Amino acid sequence: MSSDPRVALVTGASRGIGQVVATRLARAGYRVAVAARSAPELGAVAGEIGALPLTLDVTDRDAVDAAVATVEQELGPLSLLINNAGVAGDSGLSWEQSTERWWGVFEVNVLGTFLCCHAALPGMRARGHGRIVNLGSNAAFFELEGDPDPRVSSAYMASKAAIVRFGDVLAAEARPDGVRVFTISPGMVKSEMTATIFQAEWNDQELWSSAELTADLVEFLETGALDALSGRYIHAANDDWRGLPARIPEILAQDLHSLRVR
Repeated sequence: MSSDPRVALVTGASRGIGQVVATRLARAGYRVAVAARSAPELGAVAGEIGALPLTLDVTDRDAVDAAVATVEQELGPLSLLINNAGVAGDSGLSWEQSTERWWGVFEVNVLGTFLCCHAALPGMRARGHGRIVNLGSNAAFFELEGDPDPRVSSAYMASKAAIVRFGDVLAAEARPDGVRVFTISPGMVKSEMTATIFQAEWNDQELWSSAELTADLVEFLETGALDALSGRYIHAANDDWRGLPARIPEILAQDLHSLRVR
């Protein structure tokens, strides 16, 4: 076993899911770096949990490369990357949306995830160990029924589908070097993003999931119990992920927890 300290970088960590995950990792003994565009909020989170704050635009390649280098210089070799930074985009009919704002969702959600992975992987591969967790969503899969829902964001849904497939491919590419990649969904978590979209359902307790479930799943992935399922999609709220180790042969044989045409 390596004697290196456990080091984690969490993007989109100034609030919501990212803040909860970063807090949990810090309490579990990780040296944590938190990244986000909002410097004041980020500084407050970092001060509270003893993390390294990095003001970061994940769509800026040079800034991402510099951030990962800073993490490794200040905290040690990066062993866990949580790609949580994301935006919802505009709702409404696709042809009525701004092309720049529509593509901007891909730049944050997909390009940002790619750039962070691109910066972290050389070190992880060289050390023969590392885990990457990308935040996906069931928006990549669920069926649209009836008339168009005015709240649906085609950019968000398409970007999350891209993240699932990217994680699948990246896991296959990095597996020989000992790096594991997972795409997880946090479920419906109350946040500034969801507050503007699901106002009518805000008091429906059965709809919402706790951000703590995502932190629970991240901690479980870090045990290595699901390393054989690298590349798979796991839902923090809907899947019995603690029971998945017993189902690994079945999942691999039937190619479950994946984005496929059935």
